[in-house]
Amino acid sequence: MRFAPEDLECPEPDQCPVATEALTSLARGRSLPTYTISVGITWHRLYSSQFGQTEANPGLGDARFSPFNEEGTNRRVPTLYLAETPHAALLETVLRDVGEWEIREVSETQFYGQQLHVGLETVEALHVADLRNPEMAALGIGRSAIASSSQEHYPCTRTVARAIHASQQNLAGIVWHSRQTEISGRPDAEALVLFADRLANGRDALALTLSLTSVGATGEGAGRIKLDELLEDVAVTVVSPLE
Repeated sequence: MRFAPEDLECPEPDQCPVATEALTSLARGRSLPTYTISVGITWHRLYSSQFGQTEANPGLGDARFSPFNEEGTNRRVPTLYLAETPHAALLETVLRDVGEWEIREVSETQFYGQQLHVGLETVEALHVADLRNPEMAALGIGRSAIASSSQEHYPCTRTVARAIHASQQNLAGIVWHSRQTEISGRPDAEALVLFADRLANGRDALALTLSLTSVGATGEGAGRIKLDELLEDVAVTVVSPLE
């Protein structure tokens, strides 16, 4: 698979809000705050139907902590994005820009045959970098310096993720508090990105939750009902492409 070139260039190096130097230094010094996610913890994923339920994104897209190449190589690091709640999973993916929308509407076509939801449980303990609010506050790093930076500074946060992946702390990913739930007026929710090449059991590091609604399309059946409930809760209207 061919990927777009790695983009780690800061658009405003003289005024960058991201604590890139501080966090990469901590990563290289093996001093990042860390957290271990226990076995049996449920996470939610909203993902493209081109991937399997526990299949990592091989390196497509433009997200806060991906895509990036492994340090010292041109190998793209595959990742999985998860969230603590269904709300956060929706807001961190299809609706990730909703807080900046003047008109809070989304086309129904966003969900046609491509977006699936799944509930997944951890099968192995996951040792990750902890960039949640309390840990960043203890380091004197504000949310705008990593977890709440604007999309234009994703290259900078990806630079941090690349250093975390390279750290000798051997971390499986990053956990932080979702920016999207914050600006949408929802309670704090954790977001998680996993480096698929650091999972001891590979795709089997995660397993379906034991529920009849643990997996499905967002555009039909129980998935559509849940989607409509979530959209109503965050005051976003779905618009038919014919309207």
